[in-house]
Amino acid sequence: MKGHIASDDLEDLRNRADIVDLVSGYLKLKKAGGVFKGLCCFHQEKTPSFTVDPAKGLYYCHGCSKGGDVFSFIQEVEGLTFSESAQRIADRVGKTLRFEGPSEPPGQRAALLAANRQARDYFADLLAKGSEAKVARDYLESRGFDLADAAEWKLGFAPRGRDTLYRHLLHAGLKSNQIVEAGLALVVEGGQHRDRFRGRVIFPVQTLTGDTVGFGARALDDDKPKYLNSPETPLYQKSKILFGLDKAKAEIVRSGFAIVTEGYTDVIALHKLGFANAVATCGTALGEDHFALLKRFCERVLLAFDADAAGSLASERGFGIHSKIGLEVLVATVPAGKDPADVAIEEGRPAVQAVIDGAEPLMRFVLEKEIARHHLDTAEGKSKAVKAAVEKLSWEPNRVARSEHGFWLASKVGVAPEQVQLEIAESKVARHTSDRRTTSEVLRRPGHVKVEREALAILLDSPAELKRAVELVSAEHFTQPSHRIVFEAIVACAQGSGGESVMHLLPDESSRTLAAELSMAPVITKDPEEVFIRLEQFKIRRQIETLKAKLGQLDPEGDADSYTEVLRELMRLDVERRKFDDN
Repeated sequence: MKGHIASDDLEDLRNRADIVDLVSGYLKLKKAGGVFKGLCCFHQEKTPSFTVDPAKGLYYCHGCSKGGDVFSFIQEVEGLTFSESAQRIADRVGKTLRFEGPSEPPGQRAALLAANRQARDYFADLLAKGSEAKVARDYLESRGFDLADAAEWKLGFAPRGRDTLYRHLLHAGLKSNQIVEAGLALVVEGGQHRDRFRGRVIFPVQTLTGDTVGFGARALDDDKPKYLNSPETPLYQKSKILFGLDKAKAEIVRSGFAIVTEGYTDVIALHKLGFANAVATCGTALGEDHFALLKRFCERVLLAFDADAAGSLASERGFGIHSKIGLEVLVATVPAGKDPADVAIEEGRPAVQAVIDGAEPLMRFVLEKEIARHHLDTAEGKSKAVKAAVEKLSWEPNRVARSEHGFWLASKVGVAPEQVQLEIAESKVARHTSDRRTTSEVLRRPGHVKVEREALAILLDSPAELKRAVELVSAEHFTQPSHRIVFEAIVACAQGSGGESVMHLLPDESSRTLAAELSMAPVITKDPEEVFIRLEQFKIRRQIETLKAKLGQLDPEGDADSYTEVLRELMRLDVERRKFDDN
């Protein structure tokens, strides 16, 4: 970054940035009175505890205590420096920032993003213009994709040379270690470098905000593996990202459900037909983090995997996890020997819609697989099938759904419904699947700490109250160091030129989180001055206790002057205390 951002620009940026719109790029928000609520993107939860207050320009999660303003949100969710987060927001609102002072070195994330971005553009340019890439263009054409589709999805071609990309990125100014750390090159024998992707069609994997963090690469000949993906890097964790989600999130929110596939071409083909809520895993099994990511945007997920053993296993791995996250999961049966892209390309939209309409609950899909493992022509076989299926069924947390699936199971196996319901009731698994998390007792805060927090909440909510507060309140009124830090930032902000917010003046994440929490907390006392007076009362009481202890340590005869001085101050404070008591 080019030095520090001008304070006037920061204030303008803070005023122009729509925090609701910005946060909505990462999770689904619903209006709740004057605020917006959603599922937190910093920890897993089933019920919304993440709150955004557009009037204050702040967010706070009551579940994990993360909080702050637009800058801290981008810093936290994207892992950026403050300057990088400000630049990201400036790009979003179309503002050119002015920089002043000494240069700030770019963070690691920025360097790796630059490496991936330049590699993506290089691959895309080769696909569009390179003669060597004809085989890649032919492959994409055979899958129903033209150059316009390739441009929209930023598809590319990796040349076959040993270190072609590596040398290109070096020439562009990137360092060797950055190229390797981004997963674009390998260090091989003799310390030489080799491109990770060679002679393959490239599918860039992007974050919710469109940053390229990794790549999927498909072989165009007999090279193994057929698909090669970027390794885990500081930017790219396959278990936490879904291909196409940056393009699909709006339609997922609108439609209320997401279609999850196993292939990059599946996603592109479905989007091309208008199913813009399709996403794909990136060369890894569907896991808990994937479900948690989708939960931020919808309540229902449809799995459209290949109708082979691998697809079935992938669906079963999802079983159990979705209940923990709180999603409804369906399984769509794709015709044997085909994947969703085949159906989309060969048969068109009606065929895809039929697959979606024929989706069944994941629970029923799993129960069918379990039943199929047993012979149902004997009483023993039926008993084993019911017992095994009930173990799966017991993962269903909803009693009504569990009972309904039980009746279906009974008819499928050919036993009396009462037998299945009895097996469910007696199942040890069922008895242990209820949420037994104990709620730890919240420690009661001392009265003076509560008043300190309330006073800060008032000042954060209405800085105009500071003029009334300074007559009674100073940093000495706050016993907690964190409270003093926030109070001093409020005072500095009020006395400053207006270019910096309280959040920007706070020195660390913990103080910013505290300020966000207090800003979002409801103000209990309607009369701010009453709170400030109570702060003074607590301060006087502390001073009295301190003087009493000091007086007890003095000798009235041997140290008469000091004893008299402390006694007089003690009497003065006692008079002040009684004034409050009389009111």
